[in-house]
Amino acid sequence: MTENNRLRAARERTESRHHAGECLSRRELAERVNAHLWDHGGQRAALDDNYVAKLERGTIRWPNARYREAFRAVLAVATDAELGFVNPRRATVPVTQSRPVPHQLPAPPLRFTARADELAELSAAGTRAADGSVLVISAVAGAGGVGKTALALHWAHRERHRFPDGQLYVDLRGFDPAAAPMPPETAIRGFLDALGADPSAIPAGLTAQAALYRTLVSGKRLLIILDNARDSAAVEPLLPGSAGCTVIVTSRHHLTGLVARGAHALRLPMFTPAEAGELLVKHLGAAKVGAEAGASAALVRFCAGLPLAISIVAARAGSNPGFPLTLLAAELADETGRLDGLDAGEASVRLSSVFSASCRALDDEAADVFRHLGLVPGTEVPAAAVAALAGRPLHRVRAPLRALEHAHLLQQHRPGRYRMHDLVRLYARDRARTDLSGTARDQALRRLTGFYLHTAFAAERLLDDHRPPIDLPPPPPGCVPAALEDHAAAVRWFTDEHANLLAVQQRAAELGWTGEVWRIAWAMNTHHLRHDRQHDNLRAWQPAIDAVAGIHPVSDQARVHRLFGWARMMVGDHVSGMAHLGRALELFRLEGDLAGQGSAHQAIAAAWEQLGEHRRALASAREALSVFEGLDRPACTASALNTVGWELARLGELGEATTYCTAALRLFRRLQHPGAEAYTLHSLGYIDHRAHRNHSAVRHYRGAVILLRGACDPKQEAVVLADLAEVYASAHRYRRARHLWLDALALFRQQHRASDIERVERRLAALG
Repeated sequence: MTENNRLRAARERTESRHHAGECLSRRELAERVNAHLWDHGGQRAALDDNYVAKLERGTIRWPNARYREAFRAVLAVATDAELGFVNPRRATVPVTQSRPVPHQLPAPPLRFTARADELAELSAAGTRAADGSVLVISAVAGAGGVGKTALALHWAHRERHRFPDGQLYVDLRGFDPAAAPMPPETAIRGFLDALGADPSAIPAGLTAQAALYRTLVSGKRLLIILDNARDSAAVEPLLPGSAGCTVIVTSRHHLTGLVARGAHALRLPMFTPAEAGELLVKHLGAAKVGAEAGASAALVRFCAGLPLAISIVAARAGSNPGFPLTLLAAELADETGRLDGLDAGEASVRLSSVFSASCRALDDEAADVFRHLGLVPGTEVPAAAVAALAGRPLHRVRAPLRALEHAHLLQQHRPGRYRMHDLVRLYARDRARTDLSGTARDQALRRLTGFYLHTAFAAERLLDDHRPPIDLPPPPPGCVPAALEDHAAAVRWFTDEHANLLAVQQRAAELGWTGEVWRIAWAMNTHHLRHDRQHDNLRAWQPAIDAVAGIHPVSDQARVHRLFGWARMMVGDHVSGMAHLGRALELFRLEGDLAGQGSAHQAIAAAWEQLGEHRRALASAREALSVFEGLDRPACTASALNTVGWELARLGELGEATTYCTAALRLFRRLQHPGAEAYTLHSLGYIDHRAHRNHSAVRHYRGAVILLRGACDPKQEAVVLADLAEVYASAHRYRRARHLWLDALALFRQQHRASDIERVERRLAALG
């Protein structure tokens, strides 16, 4: 054979391969191998005809056994010899002559404290890898400064005997305040060097380097710590491909990608006060902390369970050991400057820098929601209120809220309800002041206030739609109040949002928004009275009365005086209460507001009733009835009829009392007003009991209890239960009476009604 023929045959042999009667070009062969690798193990590859040519010439080696097996499968051959590749560079792992055992762990934390449960979790997970049967990945997540790295390093040093092949460590700088995150290529190159790879034989490209890394760690028992990961993608190339290794990944984000593939998720919480105090003692010594116990406790409280904050406080105290801790505590007591005080002079021990790094990792929408959350006056907030605050539809804030939760800047402690760590909240306030204009802050707070006012008004209408309503301005643009389905939903909403309503009202008072202030108090009034939250009711009306001169029209001023006066009466301040009720009647008369005059007379009647002045109460109730009968106010008329009947009953005029209360009952039933009907049934039950008609009294009282439970009015329910018990006791049915008094007592205790508790306890004691 001539030389030219030999060259032609060699070229034909290298340019094509045969498979099941086919002649495949290098490109077709590469494409089929790529597909095979993906179909049999999900390995992505990008082989081309040039890669196949290099394999044939022997200028590159097999990346790993999977590639060689893929070529065999595609070409339907059983041995390497049948592949026909020259491939003289058969060394599968390019390493130096000596393979070092890496020991890359940084020094352990000097003052590690607590975390016994979390250490036990890591040990339990690590045990599963000790026999080399599984690859264990633990994803440790938590807020910046909570001690994730300290936990990982403390455990690693304690357990390093489990890993005879060494320990690898890298800080991925996912949240470094002064530098960009470390590229995976840089991290993996550092690991390859530590594992003894020949620098001249390390391939180019992350995919090839990751394959080499997995080859080098295969079969070894290594501990690998990937610290400060930004996300799961930053970690994926650094994960071993075989069993026997333990990997600990720390991040400020929930690494859901790793967890989805089976990683053990460990969320690191804040320290308890006791744990934080223990850490402070480790820093400053028991003598100093004990000598200034009050100041030390205050410092622990101001640090809100964040270990980094405790360490910063200790560093500042240690820099001036002769200064008393009371000076530092006094500085941190001021919330407006607390973050500035939590600064020990360097970025790594400056709390605002830690939070800033977390925020820089957010997208624009999440960052915008974060700074708006800094305006929230309360400690927690529902998603619907966040939407109003940010001026977005509800569906547009769900993703930003998830991102903030993912970054441990926000906690969803109950479904749909969010709160911030105290120090994170202070940082969010700083961001709101810095990043939002005064106009933007004002508009956001008006939307939030509008959300709470309009939702509270709608909830109040569900509780008592017969109460004469007040006028409301429309919601601000971008504010969508929450939709409440029914009476029970309204009660739940008031219960959940009570603290927020008071906080929003207080902020409105500080800003001089008097209309919002008194209207929020009005909307909360029914809920407060039905649940015997008398001091909360007074607290809600106090800012309204403080600004009453600025409330217009005058009839609204009168309404505030009336409701504030009743709030004062209910907490026992009868002199002030009566004065405000009288002022309300005077203003209603000056304004010519007949309905207002009737409501003032009704309130004064209730005030005299509370003082035991039943004749005066009856006179005021008759005045109210006379006014309401001349107006088209059937619900108010019925209420006045019941009050007149009740006062007559208290004076012993039972026949006339029955007439008035029966008329009230008929009117309430016609109006379908079950809550007020229950009060009238109670009046009739009282009349029956005094008239010794026990059977009828039981019937009326039981009917009242059923309606009061449906109206979620536990305050009056307790009263009726106690009165019903009296009926049974008078009939010598003591077992039934005891049961009812115990039910009433439980409600009185929930409502902290001391005099009622004492009265019922005396009755129970008398039963023996």
